[in-house]
Amino acid sequence: MGAGGDQIVMGNGFWSMGGYARYVWPCFAFTCLVLAWNLWSANRYYVAARLRARRALAAALAAGEEQ
Repeated sequence: MGAGGDQIVMGNGFWSMGGYARYVWPCFAFTCLVLAWNLWSANRYYVAARLRARRALAAALAAGEEQ
């Protein structure tokens, strides 16, 4: 709400962040980059763990058939 109480502030004042936009927007961008990297890294680890589990299961089954 704006100073009038019933106005929504979405003009240039919002995007300029009261003069601190040069600090705020790069922080937002860096945060989004870190979150995207975190999701990508977690997915990559999950896929690798599933592959390791499948290989271990296949090796255990193959060892069981030999006995």
